[in-house]
Amino acid sequence: MRTKKTFLLMLFLGLGFAARGQINIYLGGSLNGQYNWIRGDEHTFEPGFGGGLSFVYWEYEFWFIKAGLNYSYKSAARLAYPDMFETLIESPEDKVIIDFTEQTLSLPVTVYLRPWEKGNNALLVAGTVEMMSVLKLNQQSEEFGEINLNASEAKTWTKTNLGFGVGYQRKLQKHSYLNLVPSFNLDVRGYRAYTGFMLSVEYILGVY
Repeated sequence: MRTKKTFLLMLFLGLGFAARGQINIYLGGSLNGQYNWIRGDEHTFEPGFGGGLSFVYWEYEFWFIKAGLNYSYKSAARLAYPDMFETLIESPEDKVIIDFTEQTLSLPVTVYLRPWEKGNNALLVAGTVEMMSVLKLNQQSEEFGEINLNASEAKTWTKTNLGFGVGYQRKLQKHSYLNLVPSFNLDVRGYRAYTGFMLSVEYILGVY
């Protein structure tokens, strides 16, 4: 009798877990390549890269949400005043070409929609809000040399980034997926506001 009750209890618990879908928490890792520019006169496109770890909550079929920790390296060049070089600016003609690089650590929150799915393939629409902390800044020019700044020396050490992308999701196994998402990203707050295109490659695996 006790064995029968134990069996029925285990069967009930098993059906309960199956009914709730079992896996809705995923962990992931991503790598991305970028092309960035800083808005302004005579700007150039420059490459960058990044990567991070993420936590995904996915309970409903047609959308899920992701939060994580990302590192990013961005570079760009533009015509600008050499104000950070402590140089006296005498006229508007004193602008020079400056190469900028920036390293940031960020906390992105991304919402993914899955409006279409067929077999193991799905369409992804992604929107991101990203709070960034500047770790290090570098500026170089032929006229004034090079200067490195850490977060405490930067005029603004926090930044906000908005991103939007449309991509592809491939189901690899029962609880593992590969996401490929190209996106357009825009800094809306910061001392040097970057704009860029990014291709993110992400693997997520269900853990609970």
